[in-house]
Amino acid sequence: MRITWIIFLLLLSIAGYAQHTRSVKGHIRDSAGNPLPGAVVMLVSDADSLALAVDTAGGFVFSKVRSPRFRLQASFIGYKTFIRQYQVAESAASILLDTIILADAQTRLGEIVVRATVPVKVKEDTIEYDAKAFKVREGDAVEEIVKKLPGMEVDKNGNMTVQGEPITRVKLNGKDFFGDDAAAAIQNLPADIVKNLQVIDDYGDKAAVTGVKGTTPEKILNINLEPDKEHGYYGKATGGLGTAGRYLGRLRSNILQGKRQIAFDGAVNNTESGDGISERRSVKVNYRDNWGAALESYGSYRYNNRQHDIIASTYSQSIFQDYTKIEDENRNSHSGQDQHRFSWNLEYQVDSSNYLKIEPDIAYNANSSHNTGLTKTFLPGGSSVKHNQSFSNASASDIGTELFYNHKFRKRGRNLSLEAEISVSGGDAYSDVKNRYTITDSSGNITNEDQLQLAATSNKVVRTEIEASYIEPLSAASYAVLEYEWDRSGTENIRNTSDVDPISGEQKPNLQQSNHYNYQFVTHRIGLSYQFKQEKLKYMIGMSAQPSLLKGQDLSRDNVTSRHLFNLIPVARLVYRFSRKKTFSARYYGRSRAPGFTQLQPLTDNSDLQNTVTGNPDLKPEFSNDLYLEYKQSDWSSGYTMLAKLALNQTRNKIVTTRVIIADSLKERTSYVNTDGFYHVKGFYTISRPFADRRYTLTYFGNAAFSNNIAFTNEERNVGKDLDIRQGLKFRLDLEDVVDAELNTAYSFNRTSYSSAAFEGRQVHRIFIRLGGRNYFFSNWTLGYDLSHTINNGYNTGNANPTLLNVYVERRFLKGNKGTLRLAGFDLFNENTGISRDVFDNRIVDRQHNRLARYFMLSFNYRLQDFGGG
Repeated sequence: MRITWIIFLLLLSIAGYAQHTRSVKGHIRDSAGNPLPGAVVMLVSDADSLALAVDTAGGFVFSKVRSPRFRLQASFIGYKTFIRQYQVAESAASILLDTIILADAQTRLGEIVVRATVPVKVKEDTIEYDAKAFKVREGDAVEEIVKKLPGMEVDKNGNMTVQGEPITRVKLNGKDFFGDDAAAAIQNLPADIVKNLQVIDDYGDKAAVTGVKGTTPEKILNINLEPDKEHGYYGKATGGLGTAGRYLGRLRSNILQGKRQIAFDGAVNNTESGDGISERRSVKVNYRDNWGAALESYGSYRYNNRQHDIIASTYSQSIFQDYTKIEDENRNSHSGQDQHRFSWNLEYQVDSSNYLKIEPDIAYNANSSHNTGLTKTFLPGGSSVKHNQSFSNASASDIGTELFYNHKFRKRGRNLSLEAEISVSGGDAYSDVKNRYTITDSSGNITNEDQLQLAATSNKVVRTEIEASYIEPLSAASYAVLEYEWDRSGTENIRNTSDVDPISGEQKPNLQQSNHYNYQFVTHRIGLSYQFKQEKLKYMIGMSAQPSLLKGQDLSRDNVTSRHLFNLIPVARLVYRFSRKKTFSARYYGRSRAPGFTQLQPLTDNSDLQNTVTGNPDLKPEFSNDLYLEYKQSDWSSGYTMLAKLALNQTRNKIVTTRVIIADSLKERTSYVNTDGFYHVKGFYTISRPFADRRYTLTYFGNAAFSNNIAFTNEERNVGKDLDIRQGLKFRLDLEDVVDAELNTAYSFNRTSYSSAAFEGRQVHRIFIRLGGRNYFFSNWTLGYDLSHTINNGYNTGNANPTLLNVYVERRFLKGNKGTLRLAGFDLFNENTGISRDVFDNRIVDRQHNRLARYFMLSFNYRLQDFGGG
């Protein structure tokens, strides 16, 4: 029977080969002549039914087409489908079709343009979201779109994180918008003028101009406007009064005239979320324009005044080899802050080969604080109570300029870049500290000790950096990059400390706590790397040599420190595109960190009598190995998105603390030492899948982190292992003009263990459930709600399980819905509180803070908008 089947299959295959077949080849391109990899091509005839995806060059090949007459269909999201019937010669063995051009899939209905949308596109360093795929309400700001983007988190103050990393800046059409105030940027633009939003791994100006990327990108958000919406204005004024003395006022405006953009954001309020109670006043101005055909100017000015009151309790466990030290602290504090910052950019395109950018930056800060606290400390040998009261004020300024120049040679790819930066920063600070210690020893004897100290500090830092980079093309796809960098920072610090007699009030200089030192840290870095670039594969590998010198002098004691250091620093980067929908990237780099000058000084700081700190002149620099892996995938037609990231950090000669409890006392002595064994691993993922034209979206997300921390307690090595796991699920419902809501659930788990026999390990569990959204009624009424419940277990500050409910009802009115009246209630159950846990080397710290309590507010909002006739 087996032989019969073999003969049958053999004859069948021979018959197949005997039938004449032919190959059909072709290319798919858009109207601009660009290839469309990923386009789907189908060939159908009486004898064939074949389908394939176009390759990265836009080409396709059907190798065994049996019928000389066939129908070819080519389709791609965002383009019209191509259909044509073909008849070729029976004897032809290979057919090359004319290039198939797919037209943009848009049709005009009167003044309305209907265009197919691609919700999410994954590119090398960019995830692009089509704004029209994420429906929002008329009058909404860009912030409402951002909240719906897969992998993006937006807190109640507008701060954004993506894949666990913060968005540090926002750009508008590729240029900085409101500097590093990302929240103001997304709150100051209307959503309906936006074309797309791009989350970008930004490698800096040099990478943008030359295409050669470094190793440490920052996450930024770029907002591109619709071309027909770049002329117009937008204004929004909000005012509100509430119970418990709550108030808010905000004025936002935008004027867009093509390249000229002027934006203003002014606010006063005492309704911010977060730990403590804050009162804030702020003014932000952003400007952009072309000063001639070759010069572009843009920048921002920001002023911020904040008064902050906080009530906090902290429970700390310090793990020693045979016992655990407990500190229970309660603290009240008030702080005030004034900030000014002026940032500017001048871009001069001298000609097609030369480019110059100048970035001046000026900042000034003034701070003051008043703290009172009570700290109880428990050890097997006794206990102590510390009453603390302190006052401080400080001012600081920072003035700097960065210059970037790039020259492109006639040979394609040959490039020279020069960068320079100089900054001068400094400030003065004053503090008045009063501590009273009540100490009880193991026999029950009680002693009191008072500490009254005044300190005045002045510091100045001058930093200069010069960098040159030369790129030489080795072939059409490969480059050699030679870099040199010189960096020098000089620091001078003067601290004068006096002890105050608690009875007479006499001040006596404390020479041990006073110092005057200056030091310089100078590094040279020369690096060589090889870079390869093709459509599917890009990689870079290189090595840098970095000699450095740390030298300084404590002028108060005539101590001189001089350290010569040398490091070899490898670097590597790889990007592989499986297709236009799938991208994998990896980057590795080594980096060195020298110990701080004060860490090297063999001096003792006893400003806290219960914990003195002494430097170690034998410290070596740390060297870290960092590896990042990232995978991005999206389905352009369905909107399915998957993002995953893994990061590993391993540090050699890690600078860690050593803590020793002084015999027969409650006092602790802290110093520093180098050790190996530290590493940290963290991972993140999000999987998002929309259904029914994005009416329903399901998102899975999670992250995990593990740290292997090293510390020395009572001269014995103590290994701490900290594991964090978080897993969540989101379900979003978007029914236009009916409901816009999201259900968010998450479970998180933290486990901490130490090698110390005195510590059994700790576990914290948290379950978080949140329902937030808006329901729309009778076209102009809206019910908004934000309900959340948190279940905490394992915290030492108490397992508060708050249920928070914020609700508002609003009505739109006036012509064009320009006016909105809102009645809102916040924290209706009056249970708002903040709980957190931090794990350090040999310490676990649980914190609990007060937060804004229940109040009600009536507010009015007035909006004006006109963009391109919209």
